[in-house]
Amino acid sequence: MTRLIELLDASRVGLVAGECEVAAPESPRSASVRAAIALGGARRAHWSRLEPLGWRGATIVHPAAHVSRSAQLAEGCIIGPGATIGAQTTVGEHTLISRGTLIGHHVEVGSFASLLPGVNVGGGAVLGDDVIVGMGAVILNGVRVDARATVAAGALVLSDVREGSRVQGLPAREYPG
Repeated sequence: MTRLIELLDASRVGLVAGECEVAAPESPRSASVRAAIALGGARRAHWSRLEPLGWRGATIVHPAAHVSRSAQLAEGCIIGPGATIGAQTTVGEHTLISRGTLIGHHVEVGSFASLLPGVNVGGGAVLGDDVIVGMGAVILNGVRVDARATVAAGALVLSDVREGSRVQGLPAREYPG
């Protein structure tokens, strides 16, 4: 039985279809895979409630993904189909790397980051904790995106992005709110 854990909406608990059920958090069972998929802050909130109950995140790498042997993936990472992670790259805990995402060599990706489909991150870039990078965005070599920053879909990031800010456009510029 596949169990998806629902923390925020008790009305969703119950059998979904066939072998899949949405369950409330409880003491961990002996199942082998546990994952919480949501964007950045919501995923962090899920795990802050599950870990004290003894749940551990499984690192899930799709068979059609390519992860360099020298890359390091922390607990609870989810790597989608067609994703490529380059040499000497580190990925923090509970980070989501979606389908078709390309991450260059010597990149640092923080914990609870969300890289949506088709993102391209150049070598030597640094992405902080809780960063969200929208679909198809490009982050050039050596650029730093600080914690809790958001990069809009399709943005071209040429220079560093400060903590908590939002950038969009070609080239990416900060926008309010």
